[in-house]
Amino acid sequence: MSIIGAEDEDFENDLEPTVDDQCSHFNSIELVKTRPTHLLVFLQHVMLQFDCAPLLCYLHADLFKNYSAKETKKQFLDFYNTFLDKGAILRVPVPSHVSYELDRTRPDLISEEVQKRYVQDIQVMVIPEVIMQLEDFRTKRMMGMTRHESELLEVESHHATERIPTEMKEKAVAETLLDRMADTLLSQPLISPFCVSFSSAIFGAVASYMKHLGVKTKTTDNKKSKGFFRKVGILRYNDGGASASNSSLTGSVVGPPPPQEEVDPRLLELEQDPPNWREQVPSADFQSLSKKEIKRQEVINELFITEHAHVRMLSVLQMVFFRPMEHTEIASQPELATIFLSLDDIFEMHCVFQTLLVKLRQDDYIVKTIGKTLLNRFSGSEGDWFQKLTARFCSHQSYVLDEIKTRQKRDPRFGAFIQEAEGKPQCRRLQLKDIIPTEMQRLTKYPLLLENIAKSTEDPEEREMVQQAADSCRKILNHVNEEVKEKENLRMLKDYQRRLDTSGLKPSNELHQEYKNIDLTLRKMIFEGPVTWKVTKEKSIEVQCLLLSDLLVLLQRQDDKMLLKCQSKNHSGVPEGKQMLSPIIKLSSAFLREVATDPKAFYVIFTWDSGAQIYELVANSAADRKKYVGPAQEGVEGCPWGRGGLRSLQPPLSLAENGSGARNANTGGLCSCR
Repeated sequence: MSIIGAEDEDFENDLEPTVDDQCSHFNSIELVKTRPTHLLVFLQHVMLQFDCAPLLCYLHADLFKNYSAKETKKQFLDFYNTFLDKGAILRVPVPSHVSYELDRTRPDLISEEVQKRYVQDIQVMVIPEVIMQLEDFRTKRMMGMTRHESELLEVESHHATERIPTEMKEKAVAETLLDRMADTLLSQPLISPFCVSFSSAIFGAVASYMKHLGVKTKTTDNKKSKGFFRKVGILRYNDGGASASNSSLTGSVVGPPPPQEEVDPRLLELEQDPPNWREQVPSADFQSLSKKEIKRQEVINELFITEHAHVRMLSVLQMVFFRPMEHTEIASQPELATIFLSLDDIFEMHCVFQTLLVKLRQDDYIVKTIGKTLLNRFSGSEGDWFQKLTARFCSHQSYVLDEIKTRQKRDPRFGAFIQEAEGKPQCRRLQLKDIIPTEMQRLTKYPLLLENIAKSTEDPEEREMVQQAADSCRKILNHVNEEVKEKENLRMLKDYQRRLDTSGLKPSNELHQEYKNIDLTLRKMIFEGPVTWKVTKEKSIEVQCLLLSDLLVLLQRQDDKMLLKCQSKNHSGVPEGKQMLSPIIKLSSAFLREVATDPKAFYVIFTWDSGAQIYELVANSAADRKKYVGPAQEGVEGCPWGRGGLRSLQPPLSLAENGSGARNANTGGLCSCR
């Protein structure tokens, strides 16, 4: 076989490109996105070389240009869950102004016009990444370094006929490529729940867009494969896999959920309690164990049993409530996505953990080592994933419970469904409102169980791993508690904002102009609770006190309204001049003093250049007072009082000093909150 030199003429002829050097079909993303075969080849390249989330986000964002208002409302929630949510597998960078608004407002409550604008802003943000990926593909294709060249040539060299037009040919080739992609992404053994979720999410997003171009796939069209994406994790969780219900983009591709008989038989085993470890251990082996080791095995067994029970309860939530509600359309998709937020992912995550625990017991009923399994679950990337999912689910818990209660009252069909479902034996006499909080309850148990295992472990290395896992659990729990607190505070602020009435500020034109359009939800709430506002010796009023990030706000209840009302110290009751007290105090111009004679009371002293005003507030208890005063004394990070905005003077004033100080301060001038 002769060797051809670079100087040979034949060599140059052999190098004549079979590919258009200009890659005309890949000149721009605008052209590629309309050509299904070319788009799939480009997508395959991006999946192998880059993060494909920006490209998929760009494509789905482009669809919004042709959506009606109704379609926009429906599709935006899918888009949010797939690409924008903090726990989304295909999350892309989000502009700061969009991220800020999405943290404050539920996606489905945003107007259609604003939703479209947000999508357009996000599409603009990912365009540079998409252009870079396309340029890389063009360069490497001309070098012969891309795949599926034969399929591209088959389409590009096709001579259109009346029987087989170019569009039909391209769709046929694209369908073949899409089925191959399904085999590649969904049929290979995977090593972690995240891998399965990631692959399923990618294919779901690709198939959804290709369906828009008229390209179908056997994976989603075969009736036997309906619900494939929901089942993939259940069928594989024994091997460490889990599926994406990451978003209804996936669900919209695969159609309705699978019927009950398609559920993996392993789920039925959850109804049976696992055997006690003592019954499985030979008598001689049991007698050889020390008391400390027996205690260790007992705690490990408690971890196994309680995890089994938790997975069973999550399966009830999924199979008795969520799936039937979805199948019968008892509630809309956005409503279900809100009520059962990330439920599929959480269920699969716990299934995987439960399977790993069962495997430990199957290997040896006397569990020798468990530290590595626990550490892998609660730390590193798996721990981060666990934290994200549980924080999302638990932080919406209060809102979900209120929504269910409200829906049961106003929707007889919904109420009848819930009542019937709660009567099923799988619920074991528990109501839906009792089952939803189980994930939060489970989180609180992990640190205690793991710490008790660590205490009873003799081997230093094993004990250290278990303790590290326990510490990681504690951090996850603290993070979730903070998320729950922040979401609950935001819910309350939204309720206060909805009922807010600023007409009581009108006696002060300056005050009314500054705060007539105040938005409480733009601020972080540190604490809130009822207090008594002692305006004068003779006059006290009950108010709701909100300690916000930069303000102290005193609200009066008036029917369903929360009134911002200036108060007067004079006998006429008309708030004016030096005798007027504002219901809004800027923390940057205030400090506090405890009342020495009353463990529940404290002064907030508002100062400005020409004087000061004193507010005497009495909390319901000494503990509640500490929640206002405590941040200033302890310097709690994130609290404006702790940062020095509101200063605490120690020790507290004496009775005489309190009285004298109050009289002098009251003559200081008008409280203008400036």
